[in-house]
Amino acid sequence: MKVRNLISICASAMLLTLIMLPHAYAGELRIGTMDLPPYGWIDGQGNRQGMVYDLHQELGRRSGSTFSNEILPFSRQLRMLKRGKLDLLSSQPHANALEAGDKLAVQFHINVIIVPQKGSDLKELKDFTGTNILYHFSASYPQLDTLPRKIHRIPEYKAMISMLKKRQEIQGAVFSEPAYYYWLHKLDMTADDFGEPIYVQKNRPQYIFVRNDMPERQRNRLKLIVDEMNKEQIFEKMVDEMKY
Repeated sequence: MKVRNLISICASAMLLTLIMLPHAYAGELRIGTMDLPPYGWIDGQGNRQGMVYDLHQELGRRSGSTFSNEILPFSRQLRMLKRGKLDLLSSQPHANALEAGDKLAVQFHINVIIVPQKGSDLKELKDFTGTNILYHFSASYPQLDTLPRKIHRIPEYKAMISMLKKRQEIQGAVFSEPAYYYWLHKLDMTADDFGEPIYVQKNRPQYIFVRNDMPERQRNRLKLIVDEMNKEQIFEKMVDEMKY
């Protein structure tokens, strides 16, 4: 009788523990990927693709959990992470991301470049003093921000590269390396259509952010996977392939 009561008590305690576990253990791993080529997008046939999308697919597979990988506008991703409707996303460590979730681990490193117009004599960052340049709408680079006469913030990389080629009043545009080479290929351009890229930042870390209430055990498991993938330099190899 005592043994039966003990089993009953243990079973009740286990059930209560399961009920009280955070919801991530009960369901799928919910991943958000930014809706921004070449990192993530949905093509005309409804196929999902992109560099970060592919990384997140591999992360989901290695996690051993069922998972979803949604391509979403970045601001919406941050809201969903903050409300616990996403488990993780990829971001630079800016204020909005730090407010939305917890920085888990470096996902990959990325180079940021400024591309001058073809035939330009702009060879160093300081040469952009007093110029007009293009930034992606949310970008900020302390070593460059104060130099130009005017910074035009543009929502799409595609528009930036077209403006740089066609508008003489624009002296340069700032891209992540993957975005620059991706749009060169997509728009049937080559590096010869522009000046020599100048590094703004080398090896800038991109992080995985997770929701604030993610359990420690799940965080640790995901961190091991992200660290492993970072060491394999999967993203950097993708970028190298884009250059040729």
